[in-house]
Amino acid sequence: MIPRRALAALLLPVPALAAEPDARRALGGTLVQLAAEPAVSMPLRGAARGRQQSVYEGLRLPGPPVAMVAERWLVGWGREGDRGLFLAFDWQAEQLFLLLLVDGGPVHLAPGRQARWPEALAEPFARFAPGLARHPVFAE
Repeated sequence: MIPRRALAALLLPVPALAAEPDARRALGGTLVQLAAEPAVSMPLRGAARGRQQSVYEGLRLPGPPVAMVAERWLVGWGREGDRGLFLAFDWQAEQLFLLLLVDGGPVHLAPGRQARWPEALAEPFARFAPGLARHPVFAE
């Protein structure tokens, strides 16, 4: 298990990188790199509320590199068995969508369970959690 201080350090911006405000530089990188972006780290901390340990562990789960979806969304996920983390960040509007899988069930962290997710995220989410019974509602 990773100590809390080490996990918190993952979300602190690196001073040399903080000068560039564009989170798109995380494209092709890991979830840890995306989470370390200044525009992402603050909303991520707020969204993790009470589940920081699970979120920080989810950032290190195996998954594909961060990809650009619909020229707007930086999307990445990590999944291992019945646990996982899906993270999408709108680099233009600085909006975060975050879902944890815990014991195979979804925990909606940002936005809440009743919010609709952008349709552009439906396909990458389906690759993250195919067949998930209680998935987010996607709408234009």
